[in-house]
Amino acid sequence: MLGRYVVATLLSLKLLIASPLYAQAGGSSAHITIDPTHTFQTIQGFGANFTGPYFRPDMKHMFEMLMKDEGVTMFRVVPYFVFSNWEQTNPNNGPNDWNWEYYDNRYSNPVFEATWKALRFLNARGIQPVIGLMGEPPVWMTSSKLQPPPGRACNENLPPDQQMHLSPAMYRAFAKEVVSMAVYARTVAHVDFQYFSPFNETDCYPHEGPRIDPDEAPKVLDAIAHLLTQQGLGDVRLVVADQAIVTNNYIGPILQDPGLMKQVGFCARIWRKAHSRLLSGW
Repeated sequence: MLGRYVVATLLSLKLLIASPLYAQAGGSSAHITIDPTHTFQTIQGFGANFTGPYFRPDMKHMFEMLMKDEGVTMFRVVPYFVFSNWEQTNPNNGPNDWNWEYYDNRYSNPVFEATWKALRFLNARGIQPVIGLMGEPPVWMTSSKLQPPPGRACNENLPPDQQMHLSPAMYRAFAKEVVSMAVYARTVAHVDFQYFSPFNETDCYPHEGPRIDPDEAPKVLDAIAHLLTQQGLGDVRLVVADQAIVTNNYIGPILQDPGLMKQVGFCARIWRKAHSRLLSGW
């Protein structure tokens, strides 16, 4: 069941550093010994993250430098910032209705068009980017009747009505919103992608993402995975759970869902303090 791995590669570094007092007294310097025969893990590539709406033609040279000079081969691209701007009201007439007239109009606006151009630019250079979504959900998908979060949150004292908690009754509606964008990206914008991150930092609500607690994440992702397959995107693999606080146990409940795990490509954790990202393949 193991697939591809994206992990950091490290050579064995042995640091022999003299104590500060000794260094000041005797003028000693630090020594670094590299043992190239001792390998821990392998690198698949270095990555970068950017927000697609800012992409402009005069930025292509910068991206070329990232790829050629820095060796960046992996990109996570955020097409839009706020879910609530997509569907301020429910555009569908029922759970099985897909209002493609509405979606086609939404995803062809200038903000999304800039992202599609950025993604196709990467495709032309042989890169399949990760499409990652972030931002607040529409108000009509949320509920303020909720318990305190089971773990830590970025905004510990935020009132319930400001947490933008994704209501369990709206999991399918939320899934339809994000999957409609993925379908448009593949079939209309002609973007070649394999990995999809449908929400971001759900423990750093509301601006980074809707509040989705660890035990709720598998249920939301199940709804998304089901609709991806239903809409002909069963080959797309999910990147989960993009949490902000590494000690919150989002990954555990996801691992316990064998059906969901068939569509999980990577588990990702954002280390907010270090501003870094860890990807682990399955």
